[in-house]
Amino acid sequence: MCRSLTCGGRRCPARHDPLRRAIASAVQRMNRWERQYTDAADRGDTSAEEHALGLFTAAVDDLTERSSRLAPPPPPPPPPRLDPHDLRNTSGDDLERLWAQHQSEPDNQLLIEKEWARRDLARRGSADEVIIPPARHLQLVNALSAADDLTDMELKEAWLDGHTDPEIRQLAEDEMDRRMLTRTEHPGDDPSLCEAVDARLEHAWAKMRPHDYRRYEATLVTDPRLRMPENAAGRRLTNRELEGEYAEYCYERYLAAEAASQGHLLNRRGQALKVDPSSLMSGNAKRMEAYASDEFKAFIGSTGGHMSFARFKAARSGRDYDTSRVERFADAVSA
Repeated sequence: MCRSLTCGGRRCPARHDPLRRAIASAVQRMNRWERQYTDAADRGDTSAEEHALGLFTAAVDDLTERSSRLAPPPPPPPPPRLDPHDLRNTSGDDLERLWAQHQSEPDNQLLIEKEWARRDLARRGSADEVIIPPARHLQLVNALSAADDLTDMELKEAWLDGHTDPEIRQLAEDEMDRRMLTRTEHPGDDPSLCEAVDARLEHAWAKMRPHDYRRYEATLVTDPRLRMPENAAGRRLTNRELEGEYAEYCYERYLAAEAASQGHLLNRRGQALKVDPSSLMSGNAKRMEAYASDEFKAFIGSTGGHMSFARFKAARSGRDYDTSRVERFADAVSA
């Protein structure tokens, strides 16, 4: 029994818990019948001894049954979550100390590691200051490092603005995948971003030089391979590298054209001559005009026009190209 408060004891923890009170009662019964069994054995009273043993066994069984119903203690509350915005104003040394202090809290350590990654990306700067101005680059880095605060549309627009930068694009796509947002291979193909793309093109037309505008336009409305004029290291690509990329580009575009035209790629003349339809993607546009089906030509015209190697090389190298020479097959109508 718990000692009373007047005798210097403390309030019994089972006072307000029915289950604990039942268990305490079973323990008291077990102790009482154990004492009576011992007393009966000392007296040599076999009948009282057997009676006390039976009741002691029943008390033990009762204690076992009641103990199994005792609810486990509630789990400890999760540790408070660090604020990503506060971490931005924390010095590098303090971040190191915080990481060590929270070594048993993987979620908080992940937030600190994300802040380190944010600082590295901000310090790196924009890979192309015409496509992503430095101020917008920093905004994108800060926004995507706390992407939970962005609406779905804000997240998609951050992806649109940073899609030429692999690291920024990956941050946005990771969050889009976490939210299970539908996203296209290229921002220009996303219906929900049509107005955003138009607005950016209109702004670029008013603010950029013609040369820069053409390059910026290519990042939004043409193939992803034309987005950057140079590779990530800033080195101009060799002709062999450009030829390899051009071959891959033509192959991927051919597969897209095949799907769009449901395999109907050649007209009657092309079929009779057994022309390889993939060969029409490169070289002189007159071969496509002569042998391609209307569906094939309509797809090429609607996705930027015929892409010769000279045009591809100019776009990838950031040089001017006379777009009036591009065959867009405006008269072709898809069936």
